[in-house]
Amino acid sequence: MQKKVLVTGGTGYIGSHTLIDLIHHGFEVVSIDNYLNSSSNVLQGVERITGVAVKNYVVDLVNWQALQAVFEAETQIAGIIHFAALKSVGESVAKPLDYFSNNLNGLINILRAAQDFQVPHFIFSSSCSVYGNSKDLPVTEETPFQEAESPYARTKQMGEQIIQDFSKSLPHFSAILLRYFNPAGAHESIIIGESPTYNASNLVPVITEVAIGKRDKLTVFGSDYPTRDGSCIRDFYTRYGLS
Repeated sequence: MQKKVLVTGGTGYIGSHTLIDLIHHGFEVVSIDNYLNSSSNVLQGVERITGVAVKNYVVDLVNWQALQAVFEAETQIAGIIHFAALKSVGESVAKPLDYFSNNLNGLINILRAAQDFQVPHFIFSSSCSVYGNSKDLPVTEETPFQEAESPYARTKQMGEQIIQDFSKSLPHFSAILLRYFNPAGAHESIIIGESPTYNASNLVPVITEVAIGKRDKLTVFGSDYPTRDGSCIRDFYTRYGLS
C-alpha cells in the first residue's frame, strides 16, 4: 500500500515541486491550498508531469472545523509536509498581526490534527531568516538565533519552538525543520515553476522578470553596506555547492 502524505500549500512553488517528487517516489499525495498566492492551474501541470491528478482541498488552515473535515475524509495519513504560510518580509512589517494570526494559528491547527489523527511524521517549512543577523557565517544547525528582523522571521522562530515543545509531549512524533532561503528554479520540464499570484518579491524571479521585460528595472536597496559599491550581498546555495 502506498503511504499517504499531506502537503499544505501544495499548489505553491515549493509545494508543487514536492508533490511531483513524492509521486515519483511512490507516495500517494493529498494537497491543502486555499489559492491565496497560487492557482489551481498548477495541479494541471503536476498531472502533465506525473500522470496523477492530485486532490486539493481549498481550505484555510486557520479554520479548524474545515481542516478537521479533511483529516476525517483522508484516513491513514503517514506524514505531513507543512508549507502553507504567508511569506513576504515587507508585507509582514506592514501587517504583523496578519502574519502572526495566519502562520502560527495555521501551524497550531495542523499540529493539533496530527495529534488527534495520530500522524507520526511532520516536516516544517522554516527559513534561514530564523538566524537573524548572525555573526557566524556560514550558519549551521547549531548556530544560535539572533533577534528576528521581521514579523515573518519571528513567526518562523516561534513556529520552530512550538514544534519542538509539541514533539516533547508525544514520544511517537518526529519532526524535521527545513531552513532554506530564496529557493529558485523550475521543474526540468519547464511546465511548472515559480508563479505567484501576487507580485514576485524574491530576488531571482524579479531578475528574470526584468530580463523578459515584465519589469522595467531591478531595484537594489541599501547604499552603506561594507562592500565595494555599498550595496548588500546575498548568499545562495545551489545543489552543487556555495556560489
